[in-house]
Amino acid sequence: MYIRFQKLKNTNMKKIQLLVLISLIFFTVSCQKDKGVQFYNLGSEFSISSPGYTSLDSQAALAIKNISKNLTTVKIINMGGTLADGSAFTSSFTGSISINGDGIGSTTLTDSELGMDGIGASANFEFDAVVDGKPFSRYYTLSETDPISVTAPDVMHVSGSDTTYYLHFKIEPVSATVTGVKVQTKVGKNGTYNDVSGTFSAKDSVAIVGANYNLGDSLYVNIIGTAGSKTANTETAIAIQPNTFPNTASFKLDSTSMRAYDLVGDSAVTVSDATADIKLAVRSYTGGFDLGFSSPNNTSFVKGMASDYKVADQMAIAATDFSSAVTSVANVSVGDVYIFKTMRGTTTHYGVMEVTAVVKPQGVLDDSYITIEYKY
Repeated sequence: MYIRFQKLKNTNMKKIQLLVLISLIFFTVSCQKDKGVQFYNLGSEFSISSPGYTSLDSQAALAIKNISKNLTTVKIINMGGTLADGSAFTSSFTGSISINGDGIGSTTLTDSELGMDGIGASANFEFDAVVDGKPFSRYYTLSETDPISVTAPDVMHVSGSDTTYYLHFKIEPVSATVTGVKVQTKVGKNGTYNDVSGTFSAKDSVAIVGANYNLGDSLYVNIIGTAGSKTANTETAIAIQPNTFPNTASFKLDSTSMRAYDLVGDSAVTVSDATADIKLAVRSYTGGFDLGFSSPNNTSFVKGMASDYKVADQMAIAATDFSSAVTSVANVSVGDVYIFKTMRGTTTHYGVMEVTAVVKPQGVLDDSYITIEYKY
């Protein structure tokens, strides 16, 4: 019994020794792994920012924030970039940026150190730092932008009206001071620019009266800003638009369910309704019939052109000569355009309409109709 007990004791000791050995191996591997993590940990970080750079600025600021607050110097290298025309440029500029105890550093680069030549150009920068003998780099791209922003209005041509629209602009370089502002206008791409009279500031507006131009004109407005020896300009084209009717609708006139329509209220009505402005008119003859329209009440019509409907200028429509107007049209075709005038009490309402369909299937009147689209 004694001998068997001794063997069991030796076996347990071996097991204990084996467990201790395995634990030592895991501990050693774990330590080695931790050392590997520390080796790749840079132990520092920083970010780069800039308020920007425009074509009116002569310098640009770059700021560094060292989050870990353990750097004293960061090297900056201009790696070159792209010019305004899309071609590449190189640069030999290098410098250093001092970092204070709060982890903050900055530098200001001149035009020559930046290397950019106009709106759309960009420069790429490398920032190199060393911590605990380990170098690392960060990168930042700075672009040259337009200092002039413009908000252009929709300008309507309203003959005889003094309605004024305003083009608003701001000239905002980052660090430079605007020393001069000029505004020019011309009509048409091939026109000649003329200076607009008056004194303008860096944040201002230009007055535009639509009636001073012809319908369809392209008015060009050129905003020019100066800052020291630098000049920037932004050109904006504005189309002089028709004072178009705000509403468009369509309806169908047939001989059964839809016999009359209210052009002011945009709704189907009965022929006897006081607001019935237009109804279907049928002219029968041997072998067939024509479809047209007539007015149950006071609506009058003048034949127009395709351009009248396309433009639908309110002032032009209201200025139509109604001395030869009619109250009915016996036969219409697709594409026919008519200008109309109708009354609601003492108020006159105008509009323009176009026939978009004339349907007479197999000459059956009950299945026939005309479709009209109108602007009012």
